[in-house]
Amino acid sequence: MSKAMKVVINDEYKNCKELVVFLESLDTRYRQKGRTLHLDRNAVRSFAITELGRDVVIKRYKKPLSVQRVVYSFFRKSKAERAYYNGLKLLELGIDTPTPIAYVEQKKAGLMEYCYFACEKTSYKSLEPLILLDRPLDDHLAMSLARFLIDLHTKGVLHNDLNGGNILYYQDGDTNYHFSLIDNNRMEFTDKDISFRDRMENICKFSSKAIFVQIVGCYAEILGMDIQMAIEEALDVREKFFEARAKRREFWAKFKKNEEKK
Repeated sequence: MSKAMKVVINDEYKNCKELVVFLESLDTRYRQKGRTLHLDRNAVRSFAITELGRDVVIKRYKKPLSVQRVVYSFFRKSKAERAYYNGLKLLELGIDTPTPIAYVEQKKAGLMEYCYFACEKTSYKSLEPLILLDRPLDDHLAMSLARFLIDLHTKGVLHNDLNGGNILYYQDGDTNYHFSLIDNNRMEFTDKDISFRDRMENICKFSSKAIFVQIVGCYAEILGMDIQMAIEEALDVREKFFEARAKRREFWAKFKKNEEKK
């Protein structure tokens, strides 16, 4: 069956011929070159582009299920396209994220097969290792992170997969921290004020309950809220979220199992 490739490149990178050629043949080159940074449901690899003088990180999203292939082909933007344009929007708003370079969609017989998102490589570190320690963060880090989250929400940004793995940080001196967002395909932008409860639902995905409580305390302190009341409401939101997520995962596990039997 015939395959078709759609390649959309950021205007700032279109003059890099090496990059353009590489992206246009990404379906074959992705597995053959580069260095693996992450391999799970999705694959993330780093590639040296000599003409750019720096590395490019490319994420390949897993192949969608049969129903999802139809949805992503005709009714909904691909994860790669959303990650690309959401990243550009974040930069417009003054929120740091690795600069989006391109997205690529690969279709087979008219249906989505794989999609890829390319961005600049960053030197920032993932927050996830600190979250997994399940110990309170450094006070300066916790307060800086809370300020960053408040900035997101004040600017109407809801990153719907906001966890330690998708927040990168850089420490500048003893007390200054800078943050950057990744994995931006699931994101909402709004001009409306975001309620405190919706804000807490947005940040409740941190795996460490202790760190979540610490961040909420800092968040409430910065906003001049009653800290104990804020924590109680946030914990109620968190409990309901994880209950609902467990039910969703159970449903999709059964659906996937039925798909595999076909």
